[in-house]
Amino acid sequence: MPKFSVISPLDQPLGKRRLLEDLKKYLQDDDLQSFGFSVAFAKIGPLYRLMDCIQKWRSKGKDITAIFGIDHNGTSVQALQFALDQFSSVYVTQYRGHSFHPKIYWFKGKTKGIVFIGSNNMTMGGMELNFEAAIELEFELPAEDNEYTETVSMFEALLPQNCVATESLTPELLLQLEADGLLLDETKKRENTTGTKKKFAPPTKPGATLPVKPMSNLPSKIIFGKPLKKKELAIKAEVMKVQADVLDITKPLVPVAGFVIQINPHANGEIFLSTLAISQNPAFFGIPFTGQTTPKKGANLGYPQRDPDPICSIIVYGKKNKVLYINPSYPLNTVLYTRNSEIRVTASPLVQYVPEFSVLLMMPSELPGIDYDMKIFTPESPEYGKWESLCDQKMPSGGKAIARKFGWF
Repeated sequence: MPKFSVISPLDQPLGKRRLLEDLKKYLQDDDLQSFGFSVAFAKIGPLYRLMDCIQKWRSKGKDITAIFGIDHNGTSVQALQFALDQFSSVYVTQYRGHSFHPKIYWFKGKTKGIVFIGSNNMTMGGMELNFEAAIELEFELPAEDNEYTETVSMFEALLPQNCVATESLTPELLLQLEADGLLLDETKKRENTTGTKKKFAPPTKPGATLPVKPMSNLPSKIIFGKPLKKKELAIKAEVMKVQADVLDITKPLVPVAGFVIQINPHANGEIFLSTLAISQNPAFFGIPFTGQTTPKKGANLGYPQRDPDPICSIIVYGKKNKVLYINPSYPLNTVLYTRNSEIRVTASPLVQYVPEFSVLLMMPSELPGIDYDMKIFTPESPEYGKWESLCDQKMPSGGKAIARKFGWF
């Protein structure tokens, strides 16, 4: 009889147990030799977080087989390209009139087999944040080989030799699926094409907030790589040479859920963002900028400026999560000071509410007409520690005793 354990619906959002961590654990298990899964939706976020484990697993000659559903634009081109690059075998399944929905994850080794069956997709929601339910079954092999084989047969029934709706994914097929509009592009904001106003869940009632644990931070060395040298930048970006001298402005957007940084607002309302973060993912901040500041002296050149100003929903939380400041649509003046290779944003109303080392959470907004949702947690906020823990990269201290930090998630 196989052993079993459960992931209950509150385990993931509260951080008690998350499937992503289980997958990491088993990908590092020397006894296990094969890994496979089928999901309805997949995005690049969890695959980035599993990349190091996956590459080490594959370097040992171990195989990975994946079956992806491609219904409802729920799977991204970035996730499928990652699978083509990293996995042994990749398949897609789609059959008109029938949504592909099974979520099965399995491992097999010499002495044991592991199977997860539940509601978890290969997305950051499915792996860490959503209310999900799953059962983990652990089989002792070879004693329980029959039971294990029968359980994994659910997955094998979906392979092309058994299911006409499934086909091998090739680079050519991936291009065709993208051209046909069947895949999500995570570098672009989703547009509402239904003709109806998109509805969102109402705000939580006072006192009804769950202590949700943030998703895990992105591994910066793996995801963002090293910045290009200035000579390489100039070749790639002659048209906007002022920005190209300090940044790779042609670098495509790295899909992330958001950016988090400790901030120290100046008395004039300026907030310095991280030079390193800007070099890692310039498109997240809207670079290359198309506008220019007006110089105070006529002979001087202006600095590149984002034009128009990004519109931001801003909310500041203080002690006991009291809302200290809120603005649903603030135009955030954003300038690239090329002399120091840094971005400064100006939000004068924040000065009186935001002390040093408060944590700014910045996420692309899904609301129409809003570019970013910005939440700021002061050090007194009960949420501060959770978001500060995602700041895993240090910035230069500039001679100060304590350096600020930032991170991606």
